[in-house]
Amino acid sequence: MHITKVELENIKSHGEATFEFQRGTTAITGTNGAGKTTIIEAVAWTLFDLLDYKKDDFVKRGKKKGSVNVTFESSLDERRYTVYRDTGTGYYVYDPQIKMRVAEKKEEVTNFIRQHLGVEPGTDLESLFRRAIGVPQGTFTAIFLESVTERKKAFDKLLKVEEYRQGAEKLRETARYIETQTNSVRERIARAEGELARFESLETELKEISANIVELEKNLAVLAKEIEAKTKIVADFDAIEKQLNELRSQQEKLNFELESAKREKTRIEADFERAKTAVEKLQSLETHHLAHLNALSELSKLEHQRTERDKIRAENTQIETKIINAKAEEKRLIESVQKAHEAGQQIARLEPNIKQQHDLEKEREVLRTKISDAKSVQNQIADKEKERGIKRNEFATNKKLLDEAEQKSALAANLQTLLSRDNEITTQIAKLRANLERDEQFQREIKNGLCPILSQKCLNLKPGETLETFVKSQFSDSKKQITTLETEQKKVVVELNVAREGEKYLTALQSYKLRESQIKEDGIRLKNDIENLEKLLADLPNLQKQVDEIEANLRQLDNPRERAAALKRDAEQEAALRDKQREIEKILEELDRDRLLLAEKLEQFAEVEILLKKFQTERDQTLSAHRDFLVNEPLANSFPQREKEFLEITNQVSELEKSVSAKQKELVDFEKKYDRDAHQNEKSALIISQTREADTKARFQMAKERQTIVSTEIKRLQQVREEMKAEFAEKERLEKIYEATKFIRDTLKEAAPRVARNYVFHISNEANQLFREITGNAERTLKWTEDYGIVLEELGHERPFANLSGGEQMAAALSVRLALLKQLSDVRIAFFDEPTTNMDAERRENLATQISNIKHFDQLFVISHDDTFEGYVDNVISINGSN
Repeated sequence: MHITKVELENIKSHGEATFEFQRGTTAITGTNGAGKTTIIEAVAWTLFDLLDYKKDDFVKRGKKKGSVNVTFESSLDERRYTVYRDTGTGYYVYDPQIKMRVAEKKEEVTNFIRQHLGVEPGTDLESLFRRAIGVPQGTFTAIFLESVTERKKAFDKLLKVEEYRQGAEKLRETARYIETQTNSVRERIARAEGELARFESLETELKEISANIVELEKNLAVLAKEIEAKTKIVADFDAIEKQLNELRSQQEKLNFELESAKREKTRIEADFERAKTAVEKLQSLETHHLAHLNALSELSKLEHQRTERDKIRAENTQIETKIINAKAEEKRLIESVQKAHEAGQQIARLEPNIKQQHDLEKEREVLRTKISDAKSVQNQIADKEKERGIKRNEFATNKKLLDEAEQKSALAANLQTLLSRDNEITTQIAKLRANLERDEQFQREIKNGLCPILSQKCLNLKPGETLETFVKSQFSDSKKQITTLETEQKKVVVELNVAREGEKYLTALQSYKLRESQIKEDGIRLKNDIENLEKLLADLPNLQKQVDEIEANLRQLDNPRERAAALKRDAEQEAALRDKQREIEKILEELDRDRLLLAEKLEQFAEVEILLKKFQTERDQTLSAHRDFLVNEPLANSFPQREKEFLEITNQVSELEKSVSAKQKELVDFEKKYDRDAHQNEKSALIISQTREADTKARFQMAKERQTIVSTEIKRLQQVREEMKAEFAEKERLEKIYEATKFIRDTLKEAAPRVARNYVFHISNEANQLFREITGNAERTLKWTEDYGIVLEELGHERPFANLSGGEQMAAALSVRLALLKQLSDVRIAFFDEPTTNMDAERRENLATQISNIKHFDQLFVISHDDTFEGYVDNVISINGSN
């Protein structure tokens, strides 16, 4: 794998930055705070999902979102891909060759990166980067100086040794589940045996129900014939009653129609009389009505003439206004011409002051630039102070978390003991509950104190003791044991939760210690930066004093350049103003001519007002007669129709009176044929027979339903008998699976240390080869031991890591970390962040020489704030400040 380019946008101190990389060893140099480590953090976050702080703190200050693009050339297919990630939710892999995304969302992107890194599934990418690819600044040799416990925590996770232990632990749950399933099968077998005890009694009940159903069917046949005869008699009576009710309904309908017709006749007759009166009134009002309409017509014509006259008057008013405005404009132009002429004479007198103003402003601009630079330094100091305060708060917070982690991690000591006891209690409770349920079933089967199996008194009972009291005493003992175990389990669960919480703090403890070291280094760096910047602020008061003096001189001159420019604009307008003056004079002549023409037009409308008053008087005098005419006109027009309606309703009332009389006679004749008492008696007899039939049917249906229930239960019990055979087979199968699971779990427990030893052996051999290449000395042997410590063998004598010199420790740690990388993945890239921290010049030179001797790696990146590595690497990238 070869990283070709890293692009940052709004990431920490970088606004927009692009860094291109070649194969070989690359030194990334620059001052402290320039953003060198940010490049490693961006690669770790994008490719290995590792970021040691919140994403919001990764974004450039003042920006809402930041993004990273990492382009690499894959060793898998030798093609280039770009991985994009932003601080929002954006995360994908882009193929520039086919111009499309080939993986999206975290899971797809992580799987794609694992494949192209050549990393085995299940490898912790974060641990791989932190322990081998990109060891954090200042911690290169730290883990090898820790205790055995700390080293095992770090490297067991990376070598996946912990996965075997976790696999064995997870199989504990599987074994527990299988055991629970076996207990469930046993319980189902016990329940089935209890249910089968009712089989014979159900068969006897089924025979009795079948005989009862035959007897009920005979009774229902007799009742059906009786009901059929009575139903025919009642139906004949119902038909006569229905005809009689229909005649009564028709009689009531005719009576209602007759009353409605009479009411309608009264209404129509009143409307007829009103229409007749309206016709007579219209004849007396017609003359005044016509006179009113003529007056309205004349007034409409005169209103139109008045509108034309008012329009001409309005035009005349506008012309008068324009004449006044034009004269005012003419006066203003005369004054402006005079002012423009005088402006030209004043410009020459201001020339010396303009030159002086120009010189002062130029000198002021130079001084302001210097002040701005000084204030920029002041802002930088403020930013550094603010950052320093943040680091103090971070240190205090981290210190508090570190103390808490050290205190609570001690609570995890009894975790395994508590887990074992919890599992034992759960198993015991399950067994006791299964026994209790079996005993309860046994108690339900006891009859008259006799044994349900032998049907006789139990011979094992004590004198005076019954079978029921014996079983109840067994219940009491089982329940007491369950209660005791449940109480103990609650206490164990509480302690277990505390221990698990403490285990979480174990993993965080090292991170807090590392963070404390980083914050201290950042604080020292910020302090040095502030002291250097404060030296640049010495000249700021003197510069400000010079600017104030220049400002005072400029105020005294009163901006002659701006005044001259204004005068020049006024002088340049003199010719244009004289042209406008002549145009205004022409406009005034045209407006006078228009005013005379409008005066002649107004003389044509002299009599309009007199005629308007005449016809308005005539309109008002005839208004009352006109309104009465309009009110009565619709009613008078309806007179012919109302006369016709009156004749029709009179004929309709006469016909209805005849129909009502005929229908009354027909109803009286038909009532003589119907006997109501006989009808009611037959109905009552029919209802009694139907009730008996319904009761018999209900008993028949209940018998059929019970027959179905009993038959179904017998079939179910037969099925239960068959299922019992399968349950016995399932019990035997689960017991075999439990034994196999236990065997696999024991094997996994033993496999973990063996796998660790195998990894350590191969990595140790690889690290030894790398160490000899780096140091150029084949007579010394580097060993990585089974407790993840480093030992250097020289002349038959073994020296532990703590006794090695600083240069030897760095070379040894470097060899082991690179060997880890070669053995665990196909990645041939490594980052060294400030590896020369706290080294003198000679040690820095030695380390640079050692790193330059590393072989078999595609890319090595060295991040440093000095130039030690520039003569030993293939490529150099210098970062001088924020982008």
